[in-house]
Amino acid sequence: MCISDIDQEISDIDWFAADKDGRILHLASAGGVLPESVAASQQNLLLLHQYFLELPEAGTAIMAIEPKSGIRYDSFLRYARRGLYSFDKVDLHNRLDSRYQLVARPAVPLLLTELPPELAQLLHRTQLPGSVANLAGLQVADIT
Repeated sequence: MCISDIDQEISDIDWFAADKDGRILHLASAGGVLPESVAASQQNLLLLHQYFLELPEAGTAIMAIEPKSGIRYDSFLRYARRGLYSFDKVDLHNRLDSRYQLVARPAVPLLLTELPPELAQLLHRTQLPGSVANLAGLQVADIT
């Protein structure tokens, strides 16, 4: 089942991608538009989500932004401790603004080669053509 436009708009959906070097990204949509490859299958997204949340922590998380008082970063840090580069949508009040900023980076990045083959194959459908290693931000349009 696909994720409808209405469901995308009313939900903060955690979604995932990989970069050209096999590093894995976590992105929190905050009601933004998802890439077609992600919106195409709610089931595939749930498989990835469950897998990453059940992974043991592999290292520490490094905050990539200056923390703001009153904002919780737990979910971003949780993904980063499991090896994912964790991004949040920049403009939470503009659904069509597709900019994301890096919130937390892993000390020990998780690579596609470490995943079960079926999950790595799912992530191959949502690719950042460059490297995430030195990015502070990205746009959904950058991901194919």
